Amino acid sequence: MENENAFKNWVNQEVVVKLSSEIKKAYPLFKEANFKEQCNSLDSLELKARVKLIAKNLNTFLPEKYSKALQILMTVVDSEKLSGFELWPISEFISTNGTSELDRSFAALKVLTKYFTSEFAIRPFIISDCSKSLKYLKEWVNDENMHVRRLVSEGSRPMLPWGQKLRVFIEKPELSVSLLNKLKHDDELYVRKSVANHLNDISKFKPDLVIQTLRKWEKTCPEIHSTKINWIKQHALRTLIKKGDSDALALIGVSKKPLVELENFKLSSNAYDMGDTLNFTLVVRSLSRSRQKIVLDYIVYFKKANGTLSPKVFKLKTFELEPFAQIKIEKNHSLREITTRKYYPGGHGLSVQINGHVRPMRNWTLRIR
Repeated sequence: MENENAFKNWVNQEVVVKLSSEIKKAYPLFKEANFKEQCNSLDSLELKARVKLIAKNLNTFLPEKYSKALQILMTVVDSEKLSGFELWPISEFISTNGTSELDRSFAALKVLTKYFTSEFAIRPFIISDCSKSLKYLKEWVNDENMHVRRLVSEGSRPMLPWGQKLRVFIEKPELSVSLLNKLKHDDELYVRKSVANHLNDISKFKPDLVIQTLRKWEKTCPEIHSTKINWIKQHALRTLIKKGDSDALALIGVSKKPLVELENFKLSSNAYDMGDTLNFTLVVRSLSRSRQKIVLDYIVYFKKANGTLSPKVFKLKTFELEPFAQIKIEKNHSLREITTRKYYPGGHGLSVQINGHVRPMRNWTLRIR
């Protein structure tokens, strides 16, 4: 059954009609009817394919000269009649056609990102001319607009979801870290969240650099900004924490070897059907005379097509455990179908991870009728 709320439906025929109408106002020679006809196959496409189709037809029906076409599109942007995903085809047009005119394109993306993020559109320019792109990004870290500042971090993320990988920043992550260094104390959480996500990207291929960077930020941080850096740490280290990385755990004040006992770890059933909710409970009891910070995760071992089990770590709870105290925790995990995972019937597993240390697994069975 089609999901009416799917992201792809945010770019639809109504967007085409709205966009073409605004272009016609800015460019009377625009063949509006032909443009709409060439875009009438959107319903059969996924999100990015829809965006690319509209951008391709913009290229067909706008003036051949890039500067003239861009001027028309920026008039549409300036009218503020379109917003959000409605503007994505315009940024796609710029990224597809404008890499040979970087100065003109960057000026346009700086304006456009205030209405719809240019984080995807800017990446071909970084790939094409990293040195010149960095020149602009270094200027934009001080821009008065938070969307422009966020674009610096988000647009240069090495492994941005839905975006092209930036090999240059994978091979030389210190280049993009130098940008983050200017944004780490930003007043806007919107910007700092991007900084944390950017560092989390880097942690997947160069964890030592992330640990080193955060240690430096923590050591040199003025007291007025300490809560900002602490927030960034928690979010930037989430992948490493799930892996039980001792350096990452130490950075957030967590001992790799807590004095605790796991008790009464139980599943509500030994077998579940697709669509059910897997429910489990457990008790964590302190064996220490001191307060301990506990990071509790749970791991679902999903059965693969070849019969092996593949672990997936999920966040459960982070808390302070008082001396000799105990805490009971209950968790529900949905077994509904999702597009990012293929389920297979048979034996699965569940375990919990306390401060990076994985405890013994419980077995359960998934039935697919």
